[in-house]
Amino acid sequence: KQRIYALLGPNGAGKTTVLKSILGLINYSGSILVLGKPIDEVREMISFVPEEKNLYENLDIEKTLKLNRRISSRFDENQARKYIAHYKLPCTKKIRTFSNGMKTAIYISLALSTDADLYILDEPTWGLDPIMRDDTLEFIREKVILGKTVLYTSHIIPEVEKIADEFFIMINGKVKYSGDLDRVKEKYRIVRMPFDKEQLDNCTDCLAAAKELNRLSIIVENSEAMERFYKTDEATISIPDLEDFFQILVRSENGNSV
Repeated sequence: KQRIYALLGPNGAGKTTVLKSILGLINYSGSILVLGKPIDEVREMISFVPEEKNLYENLDIEKTLKLNRRISSRFDENQARKYIAHYKLPCTKKIRTFSNGMKTAIYISLALSTDADLYILDEPTWGLDPIMRDDTLEFIREKVILGKTVLYTSHIIPEVEKIADEFFIMINGKVKYSGDLDRVKEKYRIVRMPFDKEQLDNCTDCLAAAKELNRLSIIVENSEAMERFYKTDEATISIPDLEDFFQILVRSENGNSV
C-alpha cells in the first residue's frame, strides 16, 4: 500500500494481460490477490485507465461526465472538471476527434477523480507532451500521498525512474526481476568489453549477458563474481541505470546475446 508499482517489458511481454486479469476482463487460471484480498472483494475499489482509450469515442466530455456520475457513486465530478481544465480539454467536442494525448488526459481525469484504493493505469502518459506528462506523474504521486496504491505500465524508462517505488520487469509472460532502483544500484554492476564468445559462455554466475553490436554487456552482482572482470583488459565497470539494466536483461532473455 501507499506505493507506486511499475510494470515494464517489451511489447507482447504480458503487461496488459496482467492488468486485465486483475480486473476480470479475461479468463485466467489460478487465483489473484490484490492488497492481500481476493480480487472479487476489492474490484469495486479499483479505478482503471485502459490501454485502448476508445470507450467514450462517440461522446463529448459533458456526456462522459454525466455517464460516470451515474455509474459510480465514488466519482467526484468537481475534481474531474479541475483536471479537465488543467489539461485544457474542449468539453463540447466528440472524444473521437481528440489527439492521442487528449484521450489519455480525459481517461486520467476520470480515473483519478474516482475514489479508489488501487489505481491501475495502462500507459497513463501515452501521447502527452513532456510538461503534461510531468504534471500527470505529479497527480499520480498525490494519490499515493493520500494513502492509495498505483500499479501502472509504461514504455518510458526515465518516467519509471522518476516516480516508481518498485518495478517489475516482465519478459515473455514472466516476471524476470522485481525490486527498486536503489537495490539495483547497490547490488549490481554493468560490465562492458569487446565481444568475446568465451566470456559470454562463462557468464553462468551473471544475472544477464547480451551482445550489443560488437560489445559484450553483462549484469553481474557486486560481489566475488566481479573479481575476474577487474583483471580483464578493456573491461569497463559502471553502476547501472534502469535503462541499461532493462535493455541488457531483455536482450539476454530474448536470445539477442550471440
